[in-house]
Amino acid sequence: MEKRKYFRIPFSLKVKYIWKEQLLDGQIENISYEGLFLKTQESLEIGEEIHMFIYLEGCNPPLKLEIKGKVVWGKPGEGFGIKITWISPESYTYLKNLIYYNLSCIKGPEEAERELKHFLGEISFWTKLVKTLQREFLKKELLPYLIERAFLYSPDKPFILASGKESPYYLDCRKITLFSHTLTLIGALFWNEIKYLKIDAVAGMSIGADPIVSAILAQASSEDIPLEGLLIRKEPKKYGTQKQIEGNLKKGMKIVLVEDVVTTGGSLIKAISICEKAELQIIKILALVDRGEGGKENLIKLGYHLESFFTLKEIIEKYNSLQFKLS
Repeated sequence: MEKRKYFRIPFSLKVKYIWKEQLLDGQIENISYEGLFLKTQESLEIGEEIHMFIYLEGCNPPLKLEIKGKVVWGKPGEGFGIKITWISPESYTYLKNLIYYNLSCIKGPEEAERELKHFLGEISFWTKLVKTLQREFLKKELLPYLIERAFLYSPDKPFILASGKESPYYLDCRKITLFSHTLTLIGALFWNEIKYLKIDAVAGMSIGADPIVSAILAQASSEDIPLEGLLIRKEPKKYGTQKQIEGNLKKGMKIVLVEDVVTTGGSLIKAISICEKAELQIIKILALVDRGEGGKENLIKLGYHLESFFTLKEIIEKYNSLQFKLS
C-alpha cells in the first residue's frame, strides 16, 4: 500500500554522493518534497545517511543542490528510496521551485499549491512550535474531563475489555466524545495534529470513532478546508448499497484512521484490513488513549505506527495524584 505523503515527480538528475568516505556517481529517477529515488549499483544499507550533491543542468552557472538523506528502502543493484533529512537553505529554495513548477505542469496549479502548503506547514519551526503548544494546552483542558467522566476504577470487580482481558481500569470515552464541550476539545486536538497532512478523508470504526470523525470535520470546516468523513462498519450493511464504509468513498484516498481507545488494537487491525481492501492509503493512525497493552506493537507488525494523545498510565498517575490531594 502506497504511504507517500507527497507526489513523486519523474525527473532524471545527475548526483554525486558521499558513502563510506567515497565520492560516487548516481542518478535520481524521481523526487518529491519528502524524498527521492537514487539509482546506484552500490549496496547501501537501510538506515544509513548519505550526503548528496544534485546538479541542475541548463542553468548558467549550473546549480548544485546539497542534501542529506536516510536510506529507507531499496534493492542492491537497482536503487534506493532516500528520505530527505537536511537541505541547505539555498538548495531548499531551488528544490521547492523545481518541484512546484513541475507538479503544476503534471497535476495542475491547484494540486501544486495544496502540496506546497502541506510541506511548508510540516517544516516550519513556528508551525511546529504552535502545534506542540496547542496540543499540550488541549490535553491539559481535556484530562480533567477524562478522569471525571470517562475513567472508572473497580479493583474488586474488574471490567471485561473488548479484547477479553480483565482490568480494574476502564475508559468509557463516549462520556466525553458525546459531550458538547469535550467533543470540541477532542476535535481540535485531532485536527491540530493532522491539519498539515495531505489527506482526503478521516476515517474510523463505528461506533466508537464516529463522534471523533464528526468533530474533526467540524474543525476542518471552520478553516474552510474540504475533508471527507468515512465511517467503517464492522460488517457490510445487509440492505441497500450493502456498503461497509459509509461516506464519499473513492479508491486511492489518503486518510487518517482515528480511534478512541486502543487496547490490543483488534478494532484498528480490522479497520486497516477493510481500508486496504478498499484501496485507501492510510497516512497516519491516531488514538485518543492507548492503554499500552500491545496495540502499538501489533500495528507495527502490519507496518503501521500508532500515535496517541494519552496513555492509560498517564491517566492513572493523574487520578492517583488527585486522590492523594483529597485524602
